[in-house]
Amino acid sequence: MSRFTAIIFCLALLLGCQAKGVSDFWDTHSIDYSDINAAQDQFADFAELAVAAPENEALSAIDALFDKLKEDAVAYYIYTDWLDGAFYNIFSPCRNSAIYSKAVDRIVADGILSQNECEPFIEKREWIGYNLEGEKATVPGMALCQSALILVLDQSCPSCREALTGLAQNSQWADLRHIAICCGYGPLPSVPGWEYLQPNNASAVFDPRMTPIYFVVSADGTVETAYHLAI
Repeated sequence: MSRFTAIIFCLALLLGCQAKGVSDFWDTHSIDYSDINAAQDQFADFAELAVAAPENEALSAIDALFDKLKEDAVAYYIYTDWLDGAFYNIFSPCRNSAIYSKAVDRIVADGILSQNECEPFIEKREWIGYNLEGEKATVPGMALCQSALILVLDQSCPSCREALTGLAQNSQWADLRHIAICCGYGPLPSVPGWEYLQPNNASAVFDPRMTPIYFVVSADGTVETAYHLAI
């Protein structure tokens, strides 16, 4: 085999592996949690492939996973918890609204979990769909028509109060309107340079348990930067 032919062969092999991506992941991997650490590592590989793949392939792979999980109720509970952590949690680099919503659709439709067990997933499916990049911003009680940095905080959270100071001092957003949406209990913050809002129903737009989080809105009210941790 010539050197050129060998290079072409290796490239074809590499592209073939990439083309498979997540599409056939659960055809070649089993649901086996006898070694929980190995199972978690395998699921992490799957999550990374899913968020990098075209959306239709990722959603199809979620269906394939749930088709296998339905055969084992214990696995179903374990993997739905991992799905939540991978595709919903704001700490996760694999956070993805479309994939998480698909997973919740299956959780509800499969009927393995009770209605009460499904409710937290359903609520999170709503939350993860708010203030996505490229969409019009949703802020409780106000219409946005100028560039703004919006911080969501819990008034009882020390880290949230630190985030107010840290973000205010960041020159990247010095020219933006600074809006703090305050939830929870405790005294209203008093860090200069912020407008403080206390909506009646903060949970209608975001998950208050994930504070402090922020997003950035452009002059026409479009989300430029979706939810990020502010610490």
